[in-house]
Amino acid sequence: MSNISIGYQDISVELIDYNKDIARHAWNCYRMTWNDLQSVEYDPKNEDVKEGVNNIIKFRALPMPREQAIMTFRINNISRVCLAQITRQRKAAFNVESQMPRPVRHNVILPLNVANDDELSKEATELIEKSQALYDKMIAKGIPPQDARYLLMHGQTTSLVYVVDVNQFVSSFGFRCENNLSDEINLVYRLCKKAILDKIEADHDDCEIDDLTYKFYKDIISPADAAGAAKHVGQNYDAVFGNSFKRYPDVNHEITAITEHCDYDYKKSAWYLELIQIYKQNPALLFDGEKEMIEKWLKEK
Repeated sequence: MSNISIGYQDISVELIDYNKDIARHAWNCYRMTWNDLQSVEYDPKNEDVKEGVNNIIKFRALPMPREQAIMTFRINNISRVCLAQITRQRKAAFNVESQMPRPVRHNVILPLNVANDDELSKEATELIEKSQALYDKMIAKGIPPQDARYLLMHGQTTSLVYVVDVNQFVSSFGFRCENNLSDEINLVYRLCKKAILDKIEADHDDCEIDDLTYKFYKDIISPADAAGAAKHVGQNYDAVFGNSFKRYPDVNHEITAITEHCDYDYKKSAWYLELIQIYKQNPALLFDGEKEMIEKWLKEK
């Protein structure tokens, strides 16, 4: 059988590094605003320092240090479909495994909804096998990889390094983790969030970061969620699904109308199946309200 990932099961994320001294940096920037604080050295137990860092966390003062809280993730085995989405982010840096200098390692993501349909799965597998065989034939005939790659599937997997600050990272969740809008990239951002939060927990327990640095990342990243989630409303205006997933009720009548006349049935989407699988296998990745949403789906089956 050809090299195929069934759904998103082979996607993984690891945190390579992050700024472990961000609270000190934030204070050293913050204290320049007031001449009576400029001589106060960083001390995570000092009340002035704690107040200053907390003001930065809450966007009450000098957001610039938030932009210098840089995180570097390695994202493994995403499709080129997902790659095209994640690299749209304006203020981030990426280094992607190239398909040019060396032949690719064949692997294609087959969405769960296609994999679960016997007829479609058979035809898709045949198509993938033909594509991979043609690629290998071109390489064997001396066609450079940079030319042979044009005949690869869009679902061909790749890996990358993603460098981003906490501001840009958190702001991406608005659309990227909207169930009615995003699928594979939705999982990627959830995995990134879990990776950084797990790492700061471990580093704080091991005394590798101080209390204020831990609070800085924890307080900024923990609330990251889809647009409308903070107010418990669904506000996706896209016509593909509208607010069909119904994590939260429609924010207005326009969303309701879009949902009632949306283009596709969300229960036939791959992400619907992926969410049910996450619920069963990795519930820590679910956001507030999603457990109840999925349990409602399962009762309706």
